[in-house]
Amino acid sequence: SVAGVVLAASPAASFELDQTPVFGDMVDAVLYGNTSVFNPQMTAIVEAVNPDAEATVYEGGEGVSPGSDGLSRVPDGGEAFDQAFVMQALSPGTSNVLPCEGGHLLLNNPANAVFCTDTGPAIVGFTHESDAATAATSLAIVDPETGEVLEVFFGTALNMEGLGDGTFEVYAISHDALLAPGWTSLDSIVTVPEGGCVSLSAEPVTLVGETCEIPSCDGGTLLTAGGEADAEACLTEDGALVPFGYYSDAVEGEYVFLICTESNEVLVTTDEPYYDFAAFGEAGDYHVWGLSYQDGLDSTTIASGLSVFEAAALGCDSLSSNALPVTILQCGSAGLCDDLIISEYVEGTSNNKALEIHNPTPFDVDLTPYVMEVYNNGSETPIQSLNLEGVLVSGGVTVLGNPQAAAPIINQSQALSTVTWYNGNDPIVLRKNGEIIDMMGVIGEDPLGAWPVGEGAMAEYTLVRKPNIGQGSTNWLEGQTQWDVYPQDTFDFLGEHTASCGGLGTMVVGFAAPELYVAEGSAVAVEILVDYPLEDVEVQVSVTGGDAELGSDYPAVFPLNFTFESGLLNSQSFNFVAIDEEDPELQEDVELTLTILSGGAVLGIQTLVVHILPSDLTYPVYDIDMVRGTNNQGVLDSIDTACELRGIVHGWNDYPQGLRFTLIDPTNGINVFSAINNFGYEVQEGDSVRVRGVVGQFAGLATLYADTLIYEGSGFDTQEPILVQEMGEETESRVVKLKCVKLADPAQWTNNFPYFDVMVDYGIGDLQIRIDGNTNIWGTEPPIGTFGLTGIGGQSDGNAPFLDGYTLLPRSLDDLTEPVLSLFTVPDVLVLSGDPVFAINESENADFFQWSFGNGTFSNEEDPELTYTEPGTYNIFLTVTEEESQCSDQSTAQIVVEDEDAVTETPFELVMFPNPASDVLQVSCATAAEMVIRDAAGREVWRERMAAGRRLLDVTSWAQGVYTMEVNPESVQLATQTARFAIQH
Repeated sequence: SVAGVVLAASPAASFELDQTPVFGDMVDAVLYGNTSVFNPQMTAIVEAVNPDAEATVYEGGEGVSPGSDGLSRVPDGGEAFDQAFVMQALSPGTSNVLPCEGGHLLLNNPANAVFCTDTGPAIVGFTHESDAATAATSLAIVDPETGEVLEVFFGTALNMEGLGDGTFEVYAISHDALLAPGWTSLDSIVTVPEGGCVSLSAEPVTLVGETCEIPSCDGGTLLTAGGEADAEACLTEDGALVPFGYYSDAVEGEYVFLICTESNEVLVTTDEPYYDFAAFGEAGDYHVWGLSYQDGLDSTTIASGLSVFEAAALGCDSLSSNALPVTILQCGSAGLCDDLIISEYVEGTSNNKALEIHNPTPFDVDLTPYVMEVYNNGSETPIQSLNLEGVLVSGGVTVLGNPQAAAPIINQSQALSTVTWYNGNDPIVLRKNGEIIDMMGVIGEDPLGAWPVGEGAMAEYTLVRKPNIGQGSTNWLEGQTQWDVYPQDTFDFLGEHTASCGGLGTMVVGFAAPELYVAEGSAVAVEILVDYPLEDVEVQVSVTGGDAELGSDYPAVFPLNFTFESGLLNSQSFNFVAIDEEDPELQEDVELTLTILSGGAVLGIQTLVVHILPSDLTYPVYDIDMVRGTNNQGVLDSIDTACELRGIVHGWNDYPQGLRFTLIDPTNGINVFSAINNFGYEVQEGDSVRVRGVVGQFAGLATLYADTLIYEGSGFDTQEPILVQEMGEETESRVVKLKCVKLADPAQWTNNFPYFDVMVDYGIGDLQIRIDGNTNIWGTEPPIGTFGLTGIGGQSDGNAPFLDGYTLLPRSLDDLTEPVLSLFTVPDVLVLSGDPVFAINESENADFFQWSFGNGTFSNEEDPELTYTEPGTYNIFLTVTEEESQCSDQSTAQIVVEDEDAVTETPFELVMFPNPASDVLQVSCATAAEMVIRDAAGREVWRERMAAGRRLLDVTSWAQGVYTMEVNPESVQLATQTARFAIQH
């Protein structure tokens, strides 16, 4: 229907039925109808009522209750003839601003309305739609049969734990004052102070609570208290204690441990999760079984000498699915803890790498005989090593950190060393007097990926040695089971370690991770782990910090208490719910802290930060350059700016658990990062995308922390490289080209997976470049010589001011030009007036040559004759340039010029076979001499003094290429000879 509502001073008698009314003293008017003012049905009404109106009003639409909602001018009736009405609850009176309004309550996940009430916290999230923008919201759980209010929660989430079986109704309470305690029904709500506005949601949400079925008895899986499948202990004067643990679904049953012979005959039983095997007085092998039971044990079935499989209870019973093998050994005075061990391994983001060494022995240890080594890519020789120094006290640790690591590693490190230049496929070895005493990985093997460790790996995880491990392992099949696995960049355990060394160990309770991410309107599971559950321990999770607001950003359900039972290894968890607010806001954080309420445990990861990612920001569209400004300290001036950036994707996703790539538009570039979400997008260079998020900075690198990504197309041109002379802020996240560079140390080209860093000299200093395993550069031989280099500029500067640490990331072999290499040989001695002598030019990819002979003469020939008139020592330089005259390379050699009668030399026979060689090179020399072999870059790879005769060289592991052999005879009467050979595999 369409209508016009008019408020006028005219008497009713002045209007005639079926005639167009005329108003001479109209005070106000409203045009009503689900149509436009231009609709023919509406035109006549518009002309008569309000010709200037541009729209009608209408109360229909989503979320509207025709019986309870109406149209209002906010805040106080508005201006006459104004068609700007809002849909809200009825608000008669002098103001249309509602102090409270019950509105409508919706379950965030309508498909899940049934919850377990007896298995820990069951957090349920809701959305409250209300027209009272400033009112607070609470939730009341009501018994629908009696109307009794069972629980009240502030905010828009509640906890179903402890409600038992039944159907429950949940109402939203909108209120502008605090709710007083003590009321038991919805019609008796009292506020503090009294008289506050209270309004209930129009209809309740129905939830169902269930006590979820669990087995009455479940023997589960029996392990050590540290989670291992077998145990060893030493028979000492202090005993031979072995702690046990088990996983079971029957959390309410009782549990007994049965100590048995290897043939599974019962020796003794214990209710405690440990046993002192010294009671048997001798070393030997044993089996430990577990029995879950109720209503007491049948003592006639568990007597000594009986089969464990006969064990029974008066109620239900269940034997563990396995036995724990226990070996008791005769050990020395140090027990199993007789030498140093690797106690922690950190392989974090960027350069966050560290190794920790622990002294579990009862003695202080001199570190002089110990060496830490790293082996790369299946190599049988270490690429990095560190001789340890000082004294490591009993129970102490020494930490070896990466020199470019973050502050938490640097602050705990006793030494900063390149021995931490490893990736997940590199074996780590600890030696004493040359013998391996502990190791990770296998020397000589390349796993073509990271070595697996438990639920993690030696890449992108922190690994902590289990507390019952007090002895190093040289068998990786055994060693890889000896570690607790934590998320990448977990540094909480670095700097201290404890090994039980045959004792009970220490019970540890802690969060599974130091930080989690959750989007508004979603939930994330928070897990609490236990190690060495030696007694009953109660812990509490409480909110101790953060900028998120209790009740509006997350539910007011804290603190939460959890009990870990003696012997039980099961972890416990709860869902952290992030409430989806209507108000736009940035990322907010909540700090949760664990506290021990009772029991003798210590805390592992004590603090957890939950990052709540926004879902309702407004995003102005900016050019990237608009958010890239910095102050004189290199700090962005747009940090925490919410925006949408549009551009072309460059690079690849080098953060597979989330998203990370470079976004470039015509004005600038920026790093894009998401910790937990890839938005269903597979990174492809040349794609056009729109990314929404908040601007931040990581290690100096400008970053957009994304919460939305919109794909718009593919096949777009990427940025043309910009030729630069110097790396700096303007090259960050841009495709740039360095005209000519040279590897500072080719040995850094390790081909480590998933990436490796190498320094290049680019004329004004050294620059770090990263070769990623996602590129076809990875796995190739190092480029020797001078070459052009293109890539995406970056920055990795751990501390402000962010003015250093600029980097370059080449994307493919196309980003490296063919290197030009200057290389030549000349004899060590040239005799004046002797036979003509020529320089042998072995340069590669060179088209132009410039020789300087050190005597004021020059040449542009490829293989010039060496012409000297005076004796002396001369330095010869060769500068070569490639065809396009972009890059040059230079090498030098020294020559001694002597008079003809200064020395009389005769040649001798030198034979090499085969040439080229693949595995063995046979060298035959007619005289005793020193043999020196250099590769194509002039680096010495072999030197030895050999007797006259034949010598076999094993060249199996030598790189392919051309080599030069120089043979210097011991006799001054014989001339030095030079020969070339090749290696081909």
